[in-house]
Amino acid sequence: MISVHSWKTIYDLLISFNGCVMKVSYNWLKSYVKFDESPDQLAVKLTEAGFEVEEYYPVIKEFNKVVVGVVESVDKHPSADKLSLCKVSDGKESFQVICGAPNVSVGQTVPFAKIGAVLPGNFKIKKAKIRGIESFGMICSKEELGLEKTSEGIWAVDAKLEAGTDFNEFLKSKKDFVFDLAITPNRPDCLSMIGIAREIAAFTNNKLKHPEISFNEDTSLDVNKLIKINIDDKIGCPRYACRVIKDVKIVPSPEWMQTKLESVGIRPINNIVDITNYVLIEYGHPLHAFDLSQVNGSEINVRKSHKGERFTTLDDKERELPENTVMICDKNKTVAIGGIMGGQNSEVTDATVDVLLEGAYFDPRHIAKSSRGLGLSTEASQRFERGADPNGVIRAIDRAAGLMAKLASGHIAKGISDEYPEKIEPTKVPFRPAR
Repeated sequence: MISVHSWKTIYDLLISFNGCVMKVSYNWLKSYVKFDESPDQLAVKLTEAGFEVEEYYPVIKEFNKVVVGVVESVDKHPSADKLSLCKVSDGKESFQVICGAPNVSVGQTVPFAKIGAVLPGNFKIKKAKIRGIESFGMICSKEELGLEKTSEGIWAVDAKLEAGTDFNEFLKSKKDFVFDLAITPNRPDCLSMIGIAREIAAFTNNKLKHPEISFNEDTSLDVNKLIKINIDDKIGCPRYACRVIKDVKIVPSPEWMQTKLESVGIRPINNIVDITNYVLIEYGHPLHAFDLSQVNGSEINVRKSHKGERFTTLDDKERELPENTVMICDKNKTVAIGGIMGGQNSEVTDATVDVLLEGAYFDPRHIAKSSRGLGLSTEASQRFERGADPNGVIRAIDRAAGLMAKLASGHIAKGISDEYPEKIEPTKVPFRPAR
Protein backbone atom coordinates (compact mmCIF):
# COMPACT_ATOMS: atom_id res chain seq x y z
CA MET A 1 0.00 0.00 0.00
CA ILE A 2 1.24 3.51 -0.87
CA SER A 3 0.86 6.09 1.90
CA VAL A 4 -0.94 9.42 1.45
CA HIS A 5 2.45 11.14 1.73
CA SER A 6 3.85 8.98 -1.07
CA TRP A 7 0.87 9.70 -3.31
CA LYS A 8 1.39 13.43 -2.70
CA THR A 9 5.06 13.08 -3.68
CA ILE A 10 4.11 11.25 -6.88
CA TYR A 11 1.47 13.91 -7.65
CA ASP A 12 3.98 16.71 -7.05
CA LEU A 13 6.45 15.10 -9.44
CA LEU A 14 3.81 14.61 -12.13
CA ILE A 15 2.81 18.28 -11.90
CA SER A 16 6.45 19.36 -12.27
CA PHE A 17 6.83 17.22 -15.38
CA ASN A 18 4.37 19.22 -17.48
CA GLY A 19 5.71 20.48 -20.77
CA CYS A 20 5.68 24.15 -21.69
CA VAL A 21 5.51 26.42 -24.71
CA MET A 22 8.67 27.97 -26.13
CA LYS A 23 8.32 31.00 -28.39
CA VAL A 24 10.90 30.85 -31.18
CA SER A 25 11.74 33.61 -33.65
CA TYR A 26 12.39 32.56 -37.26
CA ASN A 27 14.88 35.40 -37.80
CA TRP A 28 16.63 34.90 -34.47
CA LEU A 29 17.20 31.20 -35.23
CA LYS A 30 19.15 32.21 -38.33
CA SER A 31 21.78 33.78 -36.04
CA TYR A 32 22.85 30.23 -35.09
CA VAL A 33 22.16 28.05 -38.12
CA LYS A 34 21.68 28.59 -41.86
CA PHE A 35 18.55 27.12 -43.40
CA ASP A 36 16.47 27.76 -46.53
CA GLU A 37 13.13 26.44 -45.30
CA SER A 38 10.21 28.86 -45.41
CA PRO A 39 8.17 29.33 -42.21
CA ASP A 40 5.62 26.81 -43.57
CA GLN A 41 8.30 24.23 -44.34
CA LEU A 42 10.10 24.80 -41.04
CA ALA A 43 6.85 24.28 -39.10
CA VAL A 44 6.42 20.87 -40.77
CA LYS A 45 10.01 19.79 -40.15
CA LEU A 46 10.00 20.89 -36.51
CA THR A 47 6.81 18.91 -35.89
CA GLU A 48 8.28 15.85 -37.62
CA ALA A 49 11.35 16.19 -35.37
CA GLY A 50 9.15 15.97 -32.28
CA PHE A 51 8.55 19.66 -31.55
CA GLU A 52 4.86 20.22 -32.11
CA VAL A 53 4.18 23.64 -33.62
CA GLU A 54 1.00 24.77 -31.87
CA GLU A 55 0.84 27.81 -34.14
CA TYR A 56 3.04 30.24 -36.00
CA TYR A 57 2.26 33.79 -36.98
CA PRO A 58 3.83 36.98 -38.34
CA VAL A 59 5.14 39.41 -35.72
CA ILE A 60 4.10 42.47 -37.73
CA LYS A 61 1.09 42.91 -39.98
CA GLU A 62 1.06 45.55 -42.71
CA PHE A 63 -0.63 48.88 -42.02
CA ASN A 64 -2.36 51.26 -44.40
CA LYS A 65 -1.89 55.03 -44.22
CA VAL A 66 0.79 54.87 -41.52
CA VAL A 67 3.80 56.95 -42.60
CA VAL A 68 7.01 58.34 -41.15
CA GLY A 69 6.25 61.67 -39.50
CA VAL A 70 8.47 64.36 -38.00
CA VAL A 71 7.27 66.34 -34.98
CA GLU A 72 7.71 70.03 -35.88
CA SER A 73 6.25 71.68 -32.78
CA VAL A 74 4.84 70.79 -29.37
CA ASP A 75 2.68 73.17 -27.33
CA LYS A 76 0.40 72.73 -24.36
CA HIS A 77 -3.25 72.10 -25.08
CA PRO A 78 -5.05 75.24 -23.85
CA SER A 79 -7.77 73.23 -22.11
CA ALA A 80 -5.93 70.11 -20.85
CA ASP A 81 -2.68 69.98 -18.88
CA LYS A 82 -1.84 66.40 -19.89
CA LEU A 83 -2.38 66.88 -23.62
CA SER A 84 -0.03 68.40 -26.18
CA LEU A 85 -0.92 70.28 -29.35
CA CYS A 86 1.55 69.11 -32.00
CA LYS A 87 2.40 69.78 -35.62
CA VAL A 88 3.47 66.67 -37.53
CA SER A 89 4.93 66.75 -41.05
CA ASP A 90 4.64 63.97 -43.60
CA GLY A 91 7.17 65.71 -45.85
CA LYS A 92 4.49 67.45 -47.92
CA GLU A 93 2.21 69.12 -45.41
CA SER A 94 1.80 69.59 -41.65
CA PHE A 95 -1.04 68.19 -39.58
CA GLN A 96 -2.42 69.37 -36.25
CA VAL A 97 -2.41 66.43 -33.85
CA ILE A 98 -3.45 66.14 -30.19
CA CYS A 99 -1.10 63.82 -28.28
CA GLY A 100 -1.37 62.54 -24.72
CA ALA A 101 2.06 60.89 -24.49
CA PRO A 102 4.49 62.42 -21.97
CA ASN A 103 7.57 61.79 -24.13
CA VAL A 104 6.59 63.68 -27.31
CA SER A 105 9.13 66.35 -28.30
CA VAL A 106 10.22 68.48 -31.26
CA GLY A 107 12.39 66.76 -33.88
CA GLN A 108 11.27 63.21 -33.18
CA THR A 109 10.77 60.75 -36.03
CA VAL A 110 7.52 58.92 -35.33
CA PRO A 111 4.97 56.55 -36.86
CA PHE A 112 2.10 58.81 -37.93
CA ALA A 113 -1.32 57.28 -38.62
CA LYS A 114 -3.26 59.46 -41.02
CA ILE A 115 -7.03 59.75 -41.19
CA GLY A 116 -8.35 56.52 -42.70
CA ALA A 117 -5.62 54.30 -41.21
CA VAL A 118 -6.73 51.07 -39.52
CA LEU A 119 -4.62 49.89 -36.58
CA PRO A 120 -4.66 46.50 -34.80
CA GLY A 121 -7.96 45.79 -33.09
CA ASN A 122 -9.78 47.35 -36.07
CA PHE A 123 -9.14 50.81 -34.59
CA LYS A 124 -9.93 53.35 -37.30
CA ILE A 125 -8.29 56.77 -37.30
CA LYS A 126 -10.78 59.58 -37.84
CA LYS A 127 -10.78 63.35 -37.55
CA ALA A 128 -11.52 64.10 -33.91
CA LYS A 129 -12.22 67.11 -31.71
CA ILE A 130 -10.53 66.88 -28.30
CA ARG A 131 -11.36 69.55 -25.75
CA GLY A 132 -12.51 71.88 -28.49
CA ILE A 133 -9.50 71.47 -30.81
CA GLU A 134 -9.42 69.32 -33.93
CA SER A 135 -6.89 66.51 -34.38
CA PHE A 136 -5.99 65.11 -37.81
CA GLY A 137 -4.34 61.75 -37.18
CA MET A 138 -2.38 60.04 -34.41
CA ILE A 139 1.25 59.71 -33.34
CA CYS A 140 1.56 56.00 -32.50
CA SER A 141 3.20 53.96 -29.78
CA LYS A 142 4.49 50.42 -30.30
CA GLU A 143 1.47 49.21 -28.36
CA GLU A 144 -0.93 50.92 -30.77
CA LEU A 145 0.90 49.27 -33.69
CA GLY A 146 0.62 45.88 -32.00
CA LEU A 147 4.39 45.54 -31.52
CA GLU A 148 4.37 45.26 -27.72
CA LYS A 149 1.80 44.70 -24.97
CA THR A 150 2.18 48.02 -23.18
CA SER A 151 3.95 51.26 -24.04
CA GLU A 152 4.78 54.18 -21.78
CA GLY A 153 4.75 56.68 -24.62
CA ILE A 154 4.92 57.22 -28.36
CA TRP A 155 7.54 55.42 -30.43
CA ALA A 156 10.42 57.83 -31.11
CA VAL A 157 12.16 55.92 -33.90
CA ASP A 158 15.93 55.86 -33.52
CA ALA A 159 16.69 55.93 -37.24
CA LYS A 160 17.14 58.45 -40.03
CA LEU A 161 14.00 58.16 -42.11
CA GLU A 162 12.54 60.47 -44.73
CA ALA A 163 9.22 62.02 -43.72
CA GLY A 164 6.32 60.54 -45.67
CA THR A 165 7.93 57.13 -46.18
CA ASP A 166 5.44 54.28 -45.86
CA PHE A 167 6.07 52.93 -42.36
CA ASN A 168 5.80 49.37 -43.71
CA GLU A 169 9.11 49.98 -45.52
CA PHE A 170 10.83 50.70 -42.21
CA LEU A 171 9.26 47.62 -40.63
CA LYS A 172 10.50 45.29 -43.39
CA SER A 173 13.73 44.65 -41.48
CA LYS A 174 11.63 43.68 -38.45
CA LYS A 175 9.40 41.22 -40.28
CA ASP A 176 9.55 37.89 -38.57
CA PHE A 177 7.53 34.79 -37.71
CA VAL A 178 7.12 33.36 -34.24
CA PHE A 179 6.58 29.64 -33.60
CA ASP A 180 4.87 28.43 -30.44
CA LEU A 181 6.55 25.09 -29.81
CA ALA A 182 5.28 22.51 -27.32
CA ILE A 183 8.46 21.36 -25.56
CA THR A 184 8.10 18.04 -23.75
CA PRO A 185 9.45 17.80 -20.18
CA ASN A 186 12.35 15.54 -21.20
CA ARG A 187 13.83 18.22 -23.48
CA PRO A 188 14.82 21.16 -21.26
CA ASP A 189 17.78 21.67 -23.63
CA CYS A 190 15.28 22.92 -26.20
CA LEU A 191 13.92 25.75 -24.04
CA SER A 192 16.35 28.02 -25.87
CA MET A 193 17.08 29.40 -29.32
CA ILE A 194 20.35 27.50 -29.50
CA GLY A 195 18.62 24.28 -28.45
CA ILE A 196 16.11 24.54 -31.30
CA ALA A 197 18.83 25.70 -33.70
CA ARG A 198 20.80 22.55 -32.82
CA GLU A 199 17.82 20.43 -33.88
CA ILE A 200 17.50 22.37 -37.14
CA ALA A 201 21.22 21.89 -37.79
CA ALA A 202 20.71 18.15 -37.35
CA PHE A 203 17.80 17.73 -39.76
CA THR A 204 19.15 20.17 -42.36
CA ASN A 205 22.72 18.85 -42.10
CA ASN A 206 24.03 22.37 -41.46
CA LYS A 207 26.53 23.61 -38.90
CA LEU A 208 25.48 25.09 -35.56
CA LYS A 209 27.08 28.48 -34.94
CA HIS A 210 27.63 29.46 -31.30
CA PRO A 211 27.84 33.13 -30.29
CA GLU A 212 31.35 34.48 -29.97
CA ILE A 213 32.15 35.23 -26.33
CA SER A 214 35.06 37.61 -25.87
CA PHE A 215 35.86 40.48 -23.51
CA ASN A 216 38.68 41.99 -21.50
CA GLU A 217 38.81 41.85 -17.72
CA ASP A 218 39.89 44.82 -15.63
CA THR A 219 42.91 43.46 -13.76
CA SER A 220 42.71 46.29 -11.22
CA LEU A 221 39.45 44.75 -9.96
CA ASP A 222 39.41 41.32 -8.28
CA VAL A 223 35.99 39.68 -8.07
CA ASN A 224 37.00 37.73 -4.97
CA LYS A 225 37.63 41.00 -3.14
CA LEU A 226 34.26 42.35 -4.21
CA ILE A 227 32.00 39.41 -3.34
CA LYS A 228 32.11 36.21 -1.31
CA ILE A 229 29.69 33.28 -1.77
CA ASN A 230 28.53 30.89 0.97
CA ILE A 231 26.19 28.01 0.13
CA ASP A 232 24.42 26.54 3.16
CA ASP A 233 21.74 24.77 1.12
CA LYS A 234 23.96 22.64 -1.11
CA ILE A 235 21.09 20.34 -2.13
CA GLY A 236 18.78 23.13 -3.26
CA CYS A 237 21.65 25.04 -4.89
CA PRO A 238 24.56 22.80 -5.98
CA ARG A 239 26.31 25.65 -7.80
CA TYR A 240 26.36 29.45 -7.49
CA ALA A 241 28.67 31.72 -9.48
CA CYS A 242 28.89 35.43 -10.15
CA ARG A 243 30.79 38.14 -11.93
CA VAL A 244 30.99 41.83 -11.08
CA ILE A 245 30.62 44.49 -13.78
CA LYS A 246 31.53 48.01 -12.61
CA ASP A 247 30.67 51.48 -13.92
CA VAL A 248 27.78 50.44 -16.15
CA LYS A 249 25.61 53.01 -17.90
CA ILE A 250 21.91 52.20 -17.68
CA VAL A 251 20.29 53.07 -21.02
CA PRO A 252 17.74 51.44 -23.34
CA SER A 253 19.11 48.35 -25.05
CA PRO A 254 19.82 48.64 -28.80
CA GLU A 255 16.98 48.31 -31.27
CA TRP A 256 18.14 44.87 -32.51
CA MET A 257 17.98 43.42 -29.00
CA GLN A 258 14.62 45.01 -28.24
CA THR A 259 13.22 43.63 -31.51
CA LYS A 260 14.36 40.09 -30.70
CA LEU A 261 13.00 40.19 -27.15
CA GLU A 262 9.68 41.67 -28.26
CA SER A 263 9.33 38.96 -30.92
CA VAL A 264 9.17 36.30 -28.19
CA GLY A 265 6.93 38.30 -25.88
CA ILE A 266 9.47 39.92 -23.53
CA ARG A 267 9.11 43.64 -22.83
CA PRO A 268 12.42 45.54 -22.93
CA ILE A 269 13.30 47.35 -19.69
CA ASN A 270 16.92 48.55 -19.83
CA ASN A 271 20.19 47.27 -21.25
CA ILE A 272 21.25 45.28 -18.15
CA VAL A 273 17.93 43.53 -17.53
CA ASP A 274 17.44 42.98 -21.27
CA ILE A 275 20.84 41.28 -21.52
CA THR A 276 19.93 38.76 -18.81
CA ASN A 277 16.65 38.03 -20.62
CA TYR A 278 18.42 37.81 -23.97
CA VAL A 279 20.88 35.19 -22.68
CA LEU A 280 18.02 33.33 -20.97
CA ILE A 281 16.25 32.91 -24.31
CA GLU A 282 19.48 32.34 -26.24
CA TYR A 283 21.04 29.67 -24.00
CA GLY A 284 18.07 28.61 -21.87
CA HIS A 285 20.03 29.41 -18.71
CA PRO A 286 18.44 31.97 -16.34
CA LEU A 287 20.64 34.72 -14.91
CA HIS A 288 19.92 37.53 -12.46
CA ALA A 289 21.45 40.99 -12.13
CA PHE A 290 21.65 42.69 -8.71
CA ASP A 291 22.57 46.27 -7.95
CA LEU A 292 25.87 45.60 -6.17
CA SER A 293 25.49 48.68 -3.95
CA GLN A 294 22.34 47.09 -2.47
CA VAL A 295 24.10 43.82 -1.59
CA ASN A 296 25.25 44.39 2.00
CA GLY A 297 28.50 43.01 3.38
CA SER A 298 29.93 42.09 -0.05
CA GLU A 299 28.59 38.58 0.38
CA ILE A 300 25.95 36.22 -0.96
CA ASN A 301 24.53 33.53 1.32
CA VAL A 302 22.35 30.73 -0.08
CA ARG A 303 20.07 29.15 2.51
CA LYS A 304 16.66 27.55 3.06
CA SER A 305 13.67 29.72 3.93
CA HIS A 306 12.38 29.82 7.50
CA LYS A 307 8.84 28.91 8.55
CA GLY A 308 6.54 31.88 8.04
CA GLU A 309 9.21 33.93 6.26
CA ARG A 310 7.91 36.60 3.88
CA PHE A 311 9.57 38.37 0.95
CA THR A 312 8.59 41.12 -1.52
CA THR A 313 9.37 40.12 -5.09
CA LEU A 314 10.02 42.29 -8.15
CA ASP A 315 6.31 42.27 -9.03
CA ASP A 316 5.63 44.26 -5.82
CA LYS A 317 3.92 41.37 -4.02
CA GLU A 318 4.78 40.26 -0.50
CA ARG A 319 4.73 36.48 -0.43
CA GLU A 320 4.83 33.91 2.34
CA LEU A 321 7.53 31.41 1.43
CA PRO A 322 7.06 27.64 1.52
CA GLU A 323 9.53 25.97 3.86
CA ASN A 324 12.85 24.89 2.33
CA THR A 325 12.60 27.40 -0.52
CA VAL A 326 16.08 28.36 -1.74
CA MET A 327 16.78 31.95 -0.71
CA ILE A 328 19.56 34.27 -1.87
CA CYS A 329 20.67 36.65 0.89
CA ASP A 330 23.33 39.25 1.57
CA LYS A 331 24.78 39.81 5.04
CA ASN A 332 21.59 41.37 6.44
CA LYS A 333 18.60 40.57 4.22
CA THR A 334 17.07 38.35 1.55
CA VAL A 335 17.55 39.63 -2.00
CA ALA A 336 15.95 36.92 -4.18
CA ILE A 337 14.00 33.67 -4.30
CA GLY A 338 16.59 31.39 -5.87
CA GLY A 339 15.73 30.35 -9.42
CA ILE A 340 12.32 32.03 -9.39
CA MET A 341 12.35 35.82 -8.92
CA GLY A 342 14.49 38.63 -7.52
CA GLY A 343 13.46 41.22 -4.97
CA GLN A 344 12.72 44.93 -5.10
CA ASN A 345 15.42 45.67 -2.54
CA SER A 346 18.29 44.89 -4.92
CA GLU A 347 16.88 45.40 -8.42
CA VAL A 348 18.75 47.20 -11.18
CA THR A 349 17.44 50.77 -11.61
CA ASP A 350 18.46 53.89 -13.53
CA ALA A 351 20.72 54.73 -10.56
CA THR A 352 22.66 51.45 -10.71
CA VAL A 353 26.42 51.80 -11.29
CA ASP A 354 27.82 48.37 -10.40
CA VAL A 355 26.21 45.01 -11.21
CA LEU A 356 26.49 41.66 -9.47
CA LEU A 357 25.66 39.08 -12.14
CA GLU A 358 24.37 35.74 -10.83
CA GLY A 359 24.63 32.47 -12.70
CA ALA A 360 23.56 29.38 -10.75
CA TYR A 361 22.15 25.88 -10.89
CA PHE A 362 19.16 25.07 -8.69
CA ASP A 363 17.75 21.61 -7.98
CA PRO A 364 14.69 21.00 -10.22
CA ARG A 365 12.56 19.41 -7.48
CA HIS A 366 13.14 22.32 -5.10
CA ILE A 367 12.22 24.89 -7.74
CA ALA A 368 9.11 22.98 -8.88
CA LYS A 369 7.82 22.62 -5.33
CA SER A 370 8.53 26.24 -4.35
CA SER A 371 7.12 27.67 -7.58
CA ARG A 372 3.93 25.70 -7.12
CA GLY A 373 3.68 26.63 -3.43
CA LEU A 374 4.10 30.30 -4.26
CA GLY A 375 1.74 30.18 -7.24
CA LEU A 376 4.53 31.87 -9.15
CA SER A 377 5.78 30.54 -12.49
CA THR A 378 8.47 32.52 -14.31
CA GLU A 379 10.68 32.05 -17.37
CA ALA A 380 13.48 31.17 -14.93
CA SER A 381 11.51 28.69 -12.82
CA GLN A 382 10.17 26.89 -15.90
CA ARG A 383 13.72 26.16 -17.00
CA PHE A 384 15.23 25.31 -13.63
CA GLU A 385 12.39 22.96 -12.65
CA ARG A 386 12.88 20.99 -15.88
CA GLY A 387 16.65 20.87 -15.56
CA ALA A 388 19.11 23.54 -16.66
CA ASP A 389 22.70 22.58 -17.47
CA PRO A 390 24.81 22.82 -14.28
CA ASN A 391 27.93 22.97 -16.41
CA GLY A 392 26.56 25.70 -18.67
CA VAL A 393 26.64 28.32 -15.90
CA ILE A 394 29.96 29.93 -16.82
CA ARG A 395 29.22 30.05 -20.54
CA ALA A 396 25.96 31.92 -19.89
CA ILE A 397 27.43 34.31 -17.33
CA ASP A 398 30.39 35.11 -19.60
CA ARG A 399 28.08 35.74 -22.55
CA ALA A 400 26.04 38.23 -20.48
CA ALA A 401 29.13 39.90 -18.99
CA GLY A 402 30.58 40.42 -22.47
CA LEU A 403 27.35 42.04 -23.64
CA MET A 404 27.30 44.29 -20.56
CA ALA A 405 30.82 45.47 -21.34
CA LYS A 406 29.80 46.17 -24.94
CA LEU A 407 26.31 47.62 -24.48
CA ALA A 408 26.65 49.23 -21.05
CA SER A 409 30.33 50.29 -21.15
CA GLY A 410 30.99 48.19 -18.06
CA HIS A 411 34.35 47.09 -16.64
CA ILE A 412 34.41 43.36 -15.87
CA ALA A 413 36.27 42.50 -12.68
CA LYS A 414 38.95 39.83 -13.04
CA GLY A 415 37.79 36.29 -12.35
CA ILE A 416 34.58 34.47 -11.44
CA SER A 417 33.46 33.70 -7.91
CA ASP A 418 32.24 30.11 -8.35
CA GLU A 419 31.07 27.85 -5.51
CA TYR A 420 30.61 24.32 -6.85
CA PRO A 421 31.19 21.91 -3.93
CA GLU A 422 30.39 18.65 -5.75
CA LYS A 423 30.76 18.76 -9.51
CA ILE A 424 27.88 17.23 -11.44
CA GLU A 425 29.39 15.15 -14.22
CA PRO A 426 27.53 14.85 -17.54
CA THR A 427 25.71 11.56 -17.98
CA LYS A 428 27.40 9.30 -20.53
CA VAL A 429 25.15 7.14 -22.68
CA PRO A 430 27.08 4.37 -24.51
CA PHE A 431 25.82 3.39 -27.95
CA ARG A 432 27.08 1.77 -31.13
CA PRO A 433 26.87 4.21 -34.07
CA ALA A 434 27.00 1.34 -36.55
CA ARG A 435 23.62 0.12 -35.27
